[in-house]
Amino acid sequence: MKLIRFKLNSSDGFRSLPEGFEIHFLRDFHFEDATDFNPYILAGLNGSGKSNILEVLAETFYHLNCMFLDRRPDYFDVSEENPKGFNPETSLIEAYELEYFTFLESDIFPGLNQLQKAEIHIVKKANDRPKINWVNEEEFRKTKELSRFESKALLPEFVVGYASGLNQTLSLPFFKSRFLQYDAYLENLKTGEYIVPKPESSLVFLDNSFSQAILLSNLLMNNLNDENGVLGPFKTYVRLLDIESFRIVIKTSTEAEIHSGIEYENGIPNNGNHTIKTNIFNSLKGISSLRDSYTQSYLEKLKRCATSYSEKIILEEEIYDSDITFEAKETKYLYLDYLVNDATKEAFQLHFDDDPLALFELFQLLLIFNNYEFSIQEKHSILGSQNIFLENAMQRLPKENDRVLRFKDFYIKKEGVEKPIYTKNLSDGEHQFLHTLGLCLLFKDTRSLFLLDEPETHFNPDWKAKYISSIRSSFNKEEQESSKTMREMLITTHSPFLISDSEMQYVLLFDKDVQTRKVKEVLRPEFQTFGTSVNKIGIRLFKMANTIGEFAQKKVTEFREKSSNMRNDEEREELIKRIKEELGESVERTLLIHEITESMDDTRPILA
Repeated sequence: MKLIRFKLNSSDGFRSLPEGFEIHFLRDFHFEDATDFNPYILAGLNGSGKSNILEVLAETFYHLNCMFLDRRPDYFDVSEENPKGFNPETSLIEAYELEYFTFLESDIFPGLNQLQKAEIHIVKKANDRPKINWVNEEEFRKTKELSRFESKALLPEFVVGYASGLNQTLSLPFFKSRFLQYDAYLENLKTGEYIVPKPESSLVFLDNSFSQAILLSNLLMNNLNDENGVLGPFKTYVRLLDIESFRIVIKTSTEAEIHSGIEYENGIPNNGNHTIKTNIFNSLKGISSLRDSYTQSYLEKLKRCATSYSEKIILEEEIYDSDITFEAKETKYLYLDYLVNDATKEAFQLHFDDDPLALFELFQLLLIFNNYEFSIQEKHSILGSQNIFLENAMQRLPKENDRVLRFKDFYIKKEGVEKPIYTKNLSDGEHQFLHTLGLCLLFKDTRSLFLLDEPETHFNPDWKAKYISSIRSSFNKEEQESSKTMREMLITTHSPFLISDSEMQYVLLFDKDVQTRKVKEVLRPEFQTFGTSVNKIGIRLFKMANTIGEFAQKKVTEFREKSSNMRNDEEREELIKRIKEELGESVERTLLIHEITESMDDTRPILA
């Protein structure tokens, strides 16, 4: 998809975005560039409101996704007994206008042109359902009312979120979507149907808990030795050579509480006696229904790719009724060990259809299974809340041995390092580089919206300078005309390097009103940012008074004051020598020396 325009019409605005706030992305004179990948760089001072754009879009698409979910938990929708449930007429973003381009899905819109841009306008008014309008539908087919499946297919295939810092408000709708994916899986367990790991909700938040899954999915399904391949930056910058080995531990005895009916007490669901317990792996094993009995188990796929595997049972005694009754509790684990070679990779590529995203979605589902400890009351409370401090509650993990999926002993080979090392031994910058570039590679062939909040914070200056080109190399593979994909990416940053690698029409500058604390305007730079020096960008866009540190600037000021009090050129020459000895090369040093030499006798030689 490709964003065109967003306007916020909510009477209370949203965070620092006031009512009437409007931002234009792809303008009409650049519509022909919709299929080109050009990430938008959202820049501004700290607190300028740039991250609020990511948040408002995440909340908007969360609400739209919830409208079209087929497998929803019993307690999700609003009702007389559940007044705090989901209501399509109300959302955190109460009123807005959203416009974007997208391509059509061939399985939903058979026979229509999948290479022509469909223009979509979505309008939501306060206390009303969002209206999805396919503006240029007549160019594709005779106009008709959109079905539920067609409306959903016009939304982004995925909305991928990432935040390097403590932006809890961006993650909220994504974490809620994790609960919805988990509960949708439980709904299928009721009917005993087989389901694929692909989530029904499009929102995916890839925090650090997914780092190893992202790295494994990319390294197992792509060729790292091909320097011109998609993993080229992994080898060039991180000097990653290959995987040595890893272990996957799956708690296969994990049971989930499934509710056959919900009772409410004062508007709050309680478990009552309407619950059953079942193993959450029943559906993944593909043996629950006759029509899907031919489907190979996803656990079996992992076994067939393994060098070796074993199943272990641990017995634990539980005490009931004080010291009277004892019961042995069985905990079952599947241990899968992989000594990685070419055959290992070929096995993964065979069983997961040469699709890194298919492997990742299995890992993703297994990681989301860790929500099994949340009660229905807790999930009901979280999904109905708009509290921005909910992240810690939603991220609660079971104790290590109780987690459904764990990656253990993950060793990698690295250039210049004699022995394989743990992935945990990588630096913060290396982790962030592999993580953010890896998520781009996983979703590169999808109609996705990427919302990346300061993804380069741990990079050294050289990596920051190369980051945009590295992302481009992930997306800009040689494509046939028949396989074009529209992708959209918004990156918030304080780095002049990212701006220097972006053309001015894709740089959005945020400015906040000091008195109202609301975003005043979003502008494009008045100069061509692409190829502009980072010093100039820092001074003009980030209001940097100097190109050196504050303590060094005080020394420059001290030298300048000394020069103004000197009586003769000999003293000034000695001062210039001191300046060259004590200060490194910089614009400030050059200007200072120039000022001093200009004040010297014109008949004397100038010391540059």
